[in-house]
Amino acid sequence: MTFRSFSSVLLAFVLFVVSGAGRRIDAQEQRSDPPPDFRQLLQKLAAYKPDPCGPPYGENEDSTDVESRLLLQAADIVTQGLNATAAPGSPRDRAAEALEKLERMSAEINAAWPEENRLHFQILDLPPALVVKMTLRTHGDFFVFGIPEEDSGKPNRLWEEVGSDDEFLKHDLFHPLLDLYPLHRGPSGNPRFLAKFVHAGCAGSIGVSYDAREWNPKDTGGLEQIIEQMGTWGLDDKVPGFAQIGKLRTEGSLITLPYCWFSAIDTWDNPSLCAVDAYDLSADSVTFRSRAYNRPDLLPIAKAIEYAEQRDYSAVLGYCASSQVARRLVRNIPPHAGAEDIRVTHTANGREHVEFGSGPGYSFDVEKHAGRWRVVAFSIE
Repeated sequence: MTFRSFSSVLLAFVLFVVSGAGRRIDAQEQRSDPPPDFRQLLQKLAAYKPDPCGPPYGENEDSTDVESRLLLQAADIVTQGLNATAAPGSPRDRAAEALEKLERMSAEINAAWPEENRLHFQILDLPPALVVKMTLRTHGDFFVFGIPEEDSGKPNRLWEEVGSDDEFLKHDLFHPLLDLYPLHRGPSGNPRFLAKFVHAGCAGSIGVSYDAREWNPKDTGGLEQIIEQMGTWGLDDKVPGFAQIGKLRTEGSLITLPYCWFSAIDTWDNPSLCAVDAYDLSADSVTFRSRAYNRPDLLPIAKAIEYAEQRDYSAVLGYCASSQVARRLVRNIPPHAGAEDIRVTHTANGREHVEFGSGPGYSFDVEKHAGRWRVVAFSIE
């Protein structure tokens, strides 16, 4: 053996020993500090209040990490139950059996909590997919399970978690109430569903978000978001002169999603402007159909102020009848313009005079042209 070949063998042996030692150290570390199992996480969570908005107030009650890990582990346990081929029953039955065990465990460990704050689940059976809603404390998520046709390019027969929501990461709020609704399938037959989240803090207004998904089992499977709409609800739905519009409708090929949002014409901690969006689900591609407003006469004022604060002349012009009015708005509207109260006077058919009762006082004239309201005059008193 030459010196060079001997050196190569020696170097390879040293690398093998070092890497093997490294793997043994990693394995020892993993064995000495295993990740907490489901029961341990429930016990850890039991030290928290059942509701972060309840007394005693002022405590550090951020249990987001524990709750998230619990629900992720629950999803893994559901996957294992679905793939337990020796277990009897349908996929839904196997998933329910796995979740019922976790539910009973939570009832035992979190017995000091109100029943509604313990772990609960709901299964939406949308063959060939299962959508599972899980709620715990004030945390709600959904997980989607299915059998993608392929795994690494090979035929697949195993259930997988093919997707989940990310709403909890978008909102720093408590009480994410979650409702699931099956949706009309397109010609391809892929399962579709709508998740409605209601987000609320310990005080103040309430957020709403609609998240519609479709799962395609072809190839490696893909969970696609087909509708996303966010909005707000007020402390109640009784804003004088601003009745909400539309109802949530999820049955059939045409669905409607109602919501409100805060704008410059709000006079207190309730959004005045509301809308209802319609979507057509009859084809494989979901299409937006229409949007209706509760106060289309005041919408151009709110939108013109919104874009004027951003000095976006082109966007302001879209809500004005002339370039002169649009430029005046862009020049003169200050940041955070709003109204302490708003007075609307009908001056003629299809024409209104609108005044903001705050200092400085703004006044607008709006007219309806070809079925659409626009700002035709603006002044500051």
